[in-house]
Amino acid sequence: MKIVKKISEIKEIVSNFKKNKKEINLIPTMGNIHTGHLSLLSKANKFDGINIVSIFVNPTQFNDEDDFNNYPNTFEADMEILSKANCSIIFAPSRNQVYPDGIKSEKTVFKYRDILCDLYRLGHFDGVTTIVKILFNLIEPSKVFFGEKDFQQLKIIEQLIFQNNLKIHLIKCPSIRDADGMSFSSRYSTFSKDEKSKFKKCAQIINANLLKLKRDFNHKILDNIEKELRSYGISKIDYFEVRNEETLSLSVNNESSRLFIAFYINKVRVIDNFLLY
Repeated sequence: MKIVKKISEIKEIVSNFKKNKKEINLIPTMGNIHTGHLSLLSKANKFDGINIVSIFVNPTQFNDEDDFNNYPNTFEADMEILSKANCSIIFAPSRNQVYPDGIKSEKTVFKYRDILCDLYRLGHFDGVTTIVKILFNLIEPSKVFFGEKDFQQLKIIEQLIFQNNLKIHLIKCPSIRDADGMSFSSRYSTFSKDEKSKFKKCAQIINANLLKLKRDFNHKILDNIEKELRSYGISKIDYFEVRNEETLSLSVNNESSRLFIAFYINKVRVIDNFLLY
């Protein structure tokens, strides 16, 4: 496994791959590698191509400086984990390498916006599309792998590929869930013992109501989830909404729909989505 930190080096490597007609599978991450990330690599292993995992904590997608500063940095452990998972190259550039002219982002994707996380994390998706487009330009992948946990992000990246007419196949990978039924997230590694206990209880509340929602679509069930969480002490809730997974419009039934959630356990933002069909 090769560690690449310079733009010039990754360009040379990609150029050589292209000359030898080798395809590239890109798995973009911000590090703190967990089971969810490894599932993306496992999926990539089912396709031909060289697996490149990028690790870059992208400042332009954070609208909270404390959130950026507290994001877990586990690069040494990440290297050890990825070395055992058929990762050929880790691309881990510095901030100056990625943004030589200063940190900035641009709004280029307008579809699937002004809803869900976009309402609560202003500028977040502009930062996401900016860094993803930079990675696409540098690495020129044939395939890119994203998990369904960040479903709105997935749809926006799909639109980014479409509107730029990029010859990149977006592989959508199902969420990998823990024993409590919640998707894995790097941020959850920062939970204290008490926060882990709260997270477990929240998962129980959500999953109990999820079963009811699957049987009978009813907005009262969504209200009940919020009510139970607030009674348990979760005061900051961004949304509990059922939306169509194709259009992300609000749903009136379970058909092609998902439950989208976002709330906070102290300073850690929990987001997830659940199939309702």
